[in-house]
Amino acid sequence: MPTCTYQLTNLRAGGYVNVRTAPALNARPVAMLKTSDGRFTGTCTSSRGWVAVRSPTGSSGWISGHYLQKVSSPPRTAVPRRPSLACTYQLANVRRSSYLNVRTAPWVGARRVGSLRVSDGRLAGGCAPTHGWVAVKSSNGRSGWAFGHYLRKTTRSPLASATPAASRPWGCMYQLTRVRPTGTVTVYSSRSSSSQPVGTLSLTNGRFGGGCTATQSWIPVTSSNGRPGWAPAYYLQKVGG
Repeated sequence: MPTCTYQLTNLRAGGYVNVRTAPALNARPVAMLKTSDGRFTGTCTSSRGWVAVRSPTGSSGWISGHYLQKVSSPPRTAVPRRPSLACTYQLANVRRSSYLNVRTAPWVGARRVGSLRVSDGRLAGGCAPTHGWVAVKSSNGRSGWAFGHYLRKTTRSPLASATPAASRPWGCMYQLTRVRPTGTVTVYSSRSSSSQPVGTLSLTNGRFGGGCTATQSWIPVTSSNGRPGWAPAYYLQKVGG
């Protein structure tokens, strides 16, 4: 469905408008927008005077068209050049059971190319935001943009994952087992689930490198973001080595 770009109008100074679950005044609010939130995307046509929108924080719902001014269709070609991913971040304001979308461009209407989870640990990103968005690398290795509200910079030092996974001295190959199609296995910095998460593995990763023997039921592996760590042997099936 085509999307258009909007900004708020007909609001008093300091006022706000609710984003609701349905196109009705008695529907439950899921978010609120102020003029200072800037532009956001929504459908190009209204339904009974209401427009389906997505707020800058990612919440979807409906806003009365009385408060909306159409600006333009969202840009499709003028994607800012991605900066060098020289800083590191970790997720903020995201529940452990949830995730943050990574998109092809720094706006909410852009196509999703991946996601980030709290269990991914530290991640690489650009050192300065662009329109409130940060260039990042998602947990599946694809580069894109994530909304900066959900990221907290941890250091300016680059991640230790610069060495490609293929160069790790692992002697065996594995694939995941006992994992749901949409599930993930967390890779930790040491042989304990209470240690720092450094990445994840999912069925979409296919085969990956690891050590040939388990230590206390843990196997050293390379996570999908290229960082080495430890994963429970329970979820790994050796396929070569």
